[in-house]
Amino acid sequence: MTIELWSVFVTGGMLWLSIVIQQLHLDKIGGTAYALSNRADPPPDSPAQGRLLRAVRNQSDVAAVWIALVVVQQVTGSSGTLTYWASLAMIVSRIFYLPLYAFGIIPFRSLSWALFLIAAPVFAVGVVLGLDAVGMVAGQ
Repeated sequence: MTIELWSVFVTGGMLWLSIVIQQLHLDKIGGTAYALSNRADPPPDSPAQGRLLRAVRNQSDVAAVWIALVVVQQVTGSSGTLTYWASLAMIVSRIFYLPLYAFGIIPFRSLSWALFLIAAPVFAVGVVLGLDAVGMVAGQ
């Protein structure tokens, strides 16, 4: 499996883990009654729950962008040095983001998020440059 596909696997895995941890924390602070309810009432609030909810939302947003980029890269076969290193940065970003955000460790959580912010456009540039290498640019 390519590093680009591994980055999708890690992104999806970290999204799943974020959801599981957020739900377990909600079950802990809301109790069994809330966990088994229809959830018509708002969930109990805590600083950690707020951070975990934001982490899940961020992981979802990042996954949507990243997976779309990797699908284009995989369909076109346009991989290269930039897509490789951007994928590696994405893997590191996603692995560190959840614990740093969940525990409120600043500014390192922002640095972890910034890795994605840089990796996505670098990956996109790598895809575009790779298109030229595989002869898919301007009617070639």
